[in-house]
Amino acid sequence: MMNFLKGRGYKDRLFNPFDAIWDARIGVQTFGYHPETGNPGDDDWRVHYTPTPYSDIFRLLKLINLNDDDTFIDFGCGMGRSVFAASLMGAKRSIGVEIVPHLRDKAEENYRGSKLANKNIEFVNENADTYKADKATVIFMFHPFGEPTLRRVIGNIERDRTSGSTLRIIYINPIYDHVMAERSWLKQTNRLPAPKSMPISAPRYAASLWQSC
Repeated sequence: MMNFLKGRGYKDRLFNPFDAIWDARIGVQTFGYHPETGNPGDDDWRVHYTPTPYSDIFRLLKLINLNDDDTFIDFGCGMGRSVFAASLMGAKRSIGVEIVPHLRDKAEENYRGSKLANKNIEFVNENADTYKADKATVIFMFHPFGEPTLRRVIGNIERDRTSGSTLRIIYINPIYDHVMAERSWLKQTNRLPAPKSMPISAPRYAASLWQSC
């Protein structure tokens, strides 16, 4: 019985009722888990998937002043929670990029059955370091991959950007923040400590906010 329940998010829903309420309001199911692949330091290391609490997503999107002119992209979107939150808060377009096929499929299934099905939302099954994010004005990352991949992603964004709008980057659990600091075209606008959490609730992490110069 325990193996059947494992990874389905039942315990997370019980311990994080605020997130369960928002899932129900939107008409999605974004609780879940996917293990990491490879080892830290490997070029293709991918961090395990667990969803960011809605309260943290909403707080960070307010801090960067998400608005109806924004194109929001989440690298490592999992089942789509942050993508739905950004659309709910008014983003013109909201895109999730996910390398794991079944997570992307679940995000798409969520979208089709949600109360946001008429919104401009898209989920892409692609590597973050090959996805062209040239139209992005907001990028969201919850420590989704290792340092080599992050370097390629940031390098691609610098090379490909065509939008005249300011780019804002939300980087949660910013393990490789030094990669961002090395880029002269980016400036850090805020560094937020991890919010307090209850022992049984979802883990909370620090966040680093960046903006194009």
